[in-house]
Amino acid sequence: MRPASVCLIFAGAMLCATAASAAQQFNLPEGPGRDLVYGNCQTCHDLQSVLDSAGIRRGAWDALLDNMAGYGLRITPDQRAKILDYLATYLGPNPPPAAPAATAAAAVDGASVFADNCSACHQTNGEGVEGQFPPLAGNPDLFLATDFPATVVLHGLQGPIDVAGQSLDQTMPSFDFLSDDEIAAVIKYVRASWGNDKLKPAGFADLTADEVAALRKKAMTPDEVHAYRASLEKKK
Repeated sequence: MRPASVCLIFAGAMLCATAASAAQQFNLPEGPGRDLVYGNCQTCHDLQSVLDSAGIRRGAWDALLDNMAGYGLRITPDQRAKILDYLATYLGPNPPPAAPAATAAAAVDGASVFADNCSACHQTNGEGVEGQFPPLAGNPDLFLATDFPATVVLHGLQGPIDVAGQSLDQTMPSFDFLSDDEIAAVIKYVRASWGNDKLKPAGFADLTADEVAALRKKAMTPDEVHAYRASLEKKK
């Protein structure tokens, strides 16, 4: 979810991300740091601005990151270095050839997926930012249904919600550029972190990557996800 106060400037244009599929609309080149760009830039930006800036030199990307920091970008020095390396390498003047597709998937670390894609808004402690980004720590939405968090990650969420006594009305964009394994792993991590395991109903099963793949095939708008949430709350 994004407030206007933290929208960032990229290539001199203030752009708000649409809730449509990031993976379908903006296919960034594969490379280390790619997920960090998706996770930290698409929340406030139409990533077309990133693609349109391809070919500029490392110093220009570095200056743009400095500019973004002045508009609320929250990343660690290590994340900044990885983002800069990605932009300068894969969207710089001399990008390398496309890497061949991986033949085998490595085990996915949900904590790393969260750090790269979620912590900028929801914070490393899961507490979010009051009035801007909802907390994940102690958030009962995580257990509304086995599939609900993945539905939000894949299709976004738009509309007013109340979480932990806070009323919010922002838009979370789709993070469907994440793989099925990454989504399953990050949801498992969040459900087990910050005391959330105590909210887990008896017999509540972990979401599998195959279940995420099935959810990915469903066509849902962020407004429809909001309506789905409301229907689940009525069943509580």
